[in-house]
Amino acid sequence: MLAAAREAGAAILSLRGASPGADRKPDGSLVSAADRAASAIIGARLHALDPALPVICEEAVQDAAGAPRFWLVDPLDGTREFLRGSDVFSVNIALVEDGYPCFGAVHLPASGLSYWGASGAGAWRDGCAIHPRRLGEAGAGLHALVSPGERDSRRREFEAALARHGGTPRIEAAAGAIKFCWLAEGRGDLYPRRSRTCAWDTAAGQAIVEAAGGAVYDAHWQRLGYRQAPGWYNGDFIAVADANADWAGLLGSV
Repeated sequence: MLAAAREAGAAILSLRGASPGADRKPDGSLVSAADRAASAIIGARLHALDPALPVICEEAVQDAAGAPRFWLVDPLDGTREFLRGSDVFSVNIALVEDGYPCFGAVHLPASGLSYWGASGAGAWRDGCAIHPRRLGEAGAGLHALVSPGERDSRRREFEAALARHGGTPRIEAAAGAIKFCWLAEGRGDLYPRRSRTCAWDTAAGQAIVEAAGGAVYDAHWQRLGYRQAPGWYNGDFIAVADANADWAGLLGSV
């Protein structure tokens, strides 16, 4: 699975600077030649591993046909950033079982870094085990990771909630699935999300955070799950580095 992500990443990099071949999908999001190339590589690799498992991919099949076990793939998470020439994009692959991710890999082609996590196996970055920060270790103030589009709109509201913990809260914006990886390796405490995401954007990162000892909750403070629905859209969620902390009590409805 990591080999599939890395091979797809190499194909994406090979298309940097080329004619983007970008189109608009019905939902208004972009799809490029790099998306399509990575999708074909990953689909072939995963079907070779187990032809019986459906591969649900942003750029390909999106019907799990009722299967309790399936792949969720975003072959190029961050198409807009990629087309702009930014390095902030990733390849995301997750294995979902009975509605929840049990394995996830996030590969960052520009840096060559690969993160992965699996239930019972911990979380890893390029062969080294990674561990999240516990809430009690955030003495200087909580560190929240947000998406760039939410930074200004939520700063005042969210800083007030974070200040209940004490110290000076820090809010940092970053694009894409890297926020999950940063939580898993101790570079943040929480990642709240209200703007739209799809299942393939989050499942791999969720698997990594949970394998490291964190959690990802929906708006009702239940574990975020994945079952087929039109568009595979997620609702609001919050990812946290410390699954044992009372985040609902600390943050309320945030």
